[in-house]
Amino acid sequence: MKKYTLDMSVFFSPSLRLIGILLLFFCFCIVFSCKQENDKAETTVTNSDGIPPNHRFVGDQTCQSCHGQEWDAWKGSHHDYAIGEADDEHVRGDFEDAEFSQGENSYRFYRDGQNYMVDATEQGESETYTIDYTFGWEPLQQYLINIGDGKIQALHIAWDTEENRWFSLQPDEEYDSDDWMHWTGGSMNWNTMCADCHSTNLKQNYIAEADSFHTSWDVIDVSCEACHGPGGDHVEFVRSPAGEEASEERIREDLTLTSTSSQIEEINTCAPCHSLRQKLTDDYIHGDPYLDHFDPSLPHPNTHFADGQILEEVYVFASFLQSKMYTEGVTCSDCHDPHSQQLRQPLTNNQLCMSCHEPEYNTADHHFHEPNTESSQCINCHMTGRTYMENDYRRDHSFRVPRPDQSSQFGTPNACNDCHTDRSAEWAADAVETWYGPDRPDHFSDALLKADAEQRSDNKGLRELIEDTSEPEIIRATAVWYVGRYPDEDAVDILRDAIKSDSPMVRTTAAKAMEALPSDSRLTLLEHALSDSVRSVRLSAAQQLAGFALHDVAEGSRDHFENAMQEYRAYLDVNQYFPQGLMNRGQFFEKQGQTDQAIAAYRKALQRDPYFNPARINLAYLLNAEGKNEEAEELLRTVIDQEPRFGDAYYSLALLLAEENRMNEAVDYFEQAAELLTGNARVFYNLAIAHQTMGNPQQAEAAYKRAIELEPENGDFRYGLTTLYLQEGRNQMALKQAQELSRIYPNNPQVQQLLKVVQSRL
Repeated sequence: MKKYTLDMSVFFSPSLRLIGILLLFFCFCIVFSCKQENDKAETTVTNSDGIPPNHRFVGDQTCQSCHGQEWDAWKGSHHDYAIGEADDEHVRGDFEDAEFSQGENSYRFYRDGQNYMVDATEQGESETYTIDYTFGWEPLQQYLINIGDGKIQALHIAWDTEENRWFSLQPDEEYDSDDWMHWTGGSMNWNTMCADCHSTNLKQNYIAEADSFHTSWDVIDVSCEACHGPGGDHVEFVRSPAGEEASEERIREDLTLTSTSSQIEEINTCAPCHSLRQKLTDDYIHGDPYLDHFDPSLPHPNTHFADGQILEEVYVFASFLQSKMYTEGVTCSDCHDPHSQQLRQPLTNNQLCMSCHEPEYNTADHHFHEPNTESSQCINCHMTGRTYMENDYRRDHSFRVPRPDQSSQFGTPNACNDCHTDRSAEWAADAVETWYGPDRPDHFSDALLKADAEQRSDNKGLRELIEDTSEPEIIRATAVWYVGRYPDEDAVDILRDAIKSDSPMVRTTAAKAMEALPSDSRLTLLEHALSDSVRSVRLSAAQQLAGFALHDVAEGSRDHFENAMQEYRAYLDVNQYFPQGLMNRGQFFEKQGQTDQAIAAYRKALQRDPYFNPARINLAYLLNAEGKNEEAEELLRTVIDQEPRFGDAYYSLALLLAEENRMNEAVDYFEQAAELLTGNARVFYNLAIAHQTMGNPQQAEAAYKRAIELEPENGDFRYGLTTLYLQEGRNQMALKQAQELSRIYPNNPQVQQLLKVVQSRL
């Protein structure tokens, strides 16, 4: 039966539900600080064991004593209001006995003395909760509730600060209380999903055995040291005699972000919170390289449109790294004041953009719209956006030129049709051609769109993109991802070069992409990556080599192999709260040959989320391998009940039934799998075998032909069709397929023997 693959990267999309879960797994986390005491969270200042001596936090009040101007700019900012106590200063919602209904569920918001309360009636049962904290300020504010075991949860009913109304963040869904996506479940857990980006020096402190948190912080919100790093050494030095006469350069040495920091230093500081990423460690220290602690989501489906534009809630990092702004050295603080988070100049008459760009870009000769209107604003053509969380509009920071011609061909969005919704993409493309001529400048999106549309690697175009160091690093890494997604005969050579790239992001992606290669090739290509200077590369290599034993590795690489495996185990520990993190553990144990531990990990993933079907499929796979087909079949039927459009479940069940010689049942499930997995050649191949076994030659022939249509060079499919034709006495047709086999495998003696058999029949 078919096994499911899900590791640090997602290589295909099984369901919309899984996409949402994966986005949460990759979330720019904001881990909330709470110390459990009588099931009530409170702020606590701690210094965890193992923190270096110079990693001492002193608190924002200490910073204010010298940096009053910066403090005043920060006070009242979104960073200041990132999280707050539920009090009169911070709560913006209507708690004057306000009511909100969603389907059959209802919520009443009211005050009980100084406490802010909500009565929630869901699935016919009522519960009263105390609001402990607020999250955010505008355009919406969420409310956080301690439900016990140190778990702080974000209620899915939020306050719209622009329209002054309660609304649901999940308007189209009503989840059962045991669902990971329910607001009391893991998807809305503040400790893991959100809080480490909304508090300063937050420590998650998850206790897996008890499934509880003892989370701590130093400052409740995003204060000075969240960006500038711990200030202990800085304060100690400036208060010392040596600090009285020290230069500005010396004074700044003890901080990780100042006005003289480089572009990379600044982005490395902003990126951990302004990126869709997965945590690799629990010990991030300010100033450390980003890829030593985080694995960012690349701009490819399912989180982005195929050209790299934002699709899901991916934040800023992956789009900004695509931009010419980034290539030219622009930093976040060039446009945004780092303390107030406000734009440095107004957008009126494009003042902010014109502070760098030539004046002719602010004329009708360039934008062809009425000056000083919304249509003439640079951001509305070059920074399109999308609305998340129902009312939060965020702009794409890739600063791209509108390409309605690509929209016409590939269905991607463009700025022109964002405004001219009553017009076609072809109309917009014609207008652009009239204004700017027929030729569009070369852009990396052309190669990515082609690879995505054709569902194969255009290796010439992708190779050129990967090797072109003038192109954005994150786009070159995305091109590597496509090579791994649709590997062909050139993939090994491309990945061999990519794993040696100067770009750690390219190397990381190359290591992941090697999952598509034979195991021996992976070992040869990845051994040296085990000692890479960047942790994300080492972890990706360890993930791919987890199925090898120490003696398989060259003697000079064995220490690196053991160290990388230890790092990978630590990464698994960091993410074991998540169902998909537990699934990764299961896959790791599978590769290590530790079947019992793998089964336990998959079962725990399903305890965490009873609807996380990738783990259910892999658990069924292992039980099937152990001969426990009755339970395996039950698991697969549960998947089908929960997700009737999940084709892999039908395919796996069909394979299991075929294995048990229940071919009548198997054929039905193969047929349903083929309807859902129309691009999966292997499904049609197995369907053909099932029909051939059942004595249905016409149906078998049709399925074989569909498999060959999808993968013309796959010898298995042509061999099966050849045998079918021989059985039917259609020897001339068999000869044609045997000759094609001989062309594909000219030196294969079995193929040559088959060809002789067919020729003898003639």
